[in-house]
Amino acid sequence: MTLMKLENWSRRAKIQHLRTILAVADNPSLLEASKELGLTQPAVTKIIREVEKSLGVELFIRTSRGTQPTEFGLLLTKHARLIFSQLDRAVEEIVDVKEGARGRVTVGALIAGSASILPRAVARIHREKPGIRITVIEGTYDFLIPMLTRNDLDFIVGRLPSYRYRRDVEVEALYQEEVALVVRPGHPALALEKPTLPQLLDWPWILPLPDTTLRQQIEAAFHDLGLDLPASPCDSISVVTNRSLVLEEDFICAFPWRVVRVEVQAGMLQRLNLSSALSFGPVGISRHKGVALSRAAESLIDAIRLAGKEESQAAGPFSGPAERDRKSR
Repeated sequence: MTLMKLENWSRRAKIQHLRTILAVADNPSLLEASKELGLTQPAVTKIIREVEKSLGVELFIRTSRGTQPTEFGLLLTKHARLIFSQLDRAVEEIVDVKEGARGRVTVGALIAGSASILPRAVARIHREKPGIRITVIEGTYDFLIPMLTRNDLDFIVGRLPSYRYRRDVEVEALYQEEVALVVRPGHPALALEKPTLPQLLDWPWILPLPDTTLRQQIEAAFHDLGLDLPASPCDSISVVTNRSLVLEEDFICAFPWRVVRVEVQAGMLQRLNLSSALSFGPVGISRHKGVALSRAAESLIDAIRLAGKEESQAAGPFSGPAERDRKSR
């Protein structure tokens, strides 16, 4: 079948065709799909055959496990979901305009994004475009990327994902972040002028969860020196829990610098002045490739870009109050 004929089918395709494709893909049998659609099973079969004939490919096959989509079925299902997601967004925007609001945005946030640039951007939006409603969902990439590709999220802000998460995802770097090792005030390790990682094995650590980028970076830093990981009675990515544990005991904990910058500058926590800094990597925006965003989402992205520019133009990531005072003189 020629490309022109296929393009003509896309103009003739009906919403019912796409709803049927999704229902068959999402249900284990044609019978259950027909019940979801409120159609008879022969009617569902007829629609599927019409679409297959128009496209010249087989979309579904019957197996011992029920009806399964073929490679072509998966492709059409993927794009059908995008179409309905965009239609849902259009309806939401219409309702928001009708009710006097200016749109909704749902953002996925990782620890590095939720600590600095995202709250600054949300505050700016509240001042400049108070009608925009923003929902923030925190998590790791294992949790957030599937939501992004289902279009349950508009975009994600935080450390940019590793390449294994970048299928169908486009990224935009805003600034580079570094890792800060923090301890409680009075921790014995603060007596070391420029501690090395081998010297810090004498104390217990709170390590990030094994599949996180920060954990992988810490592991690489120790393994490059031929060292085992430090003793870790607790693995956690909870900022609140980790901060409290550091204040309670002689733990060492790694954070993206901007997550704990305010506490360090206020003297609540102390940062170890490592002999060699650890890079956390680029922080920025990840979005579903090829998916148009609402004006509200684009407005929030613009505010995040501005906050990222302010971060990159600020003093170096490890400049505390005393250092800034020295530079201003």
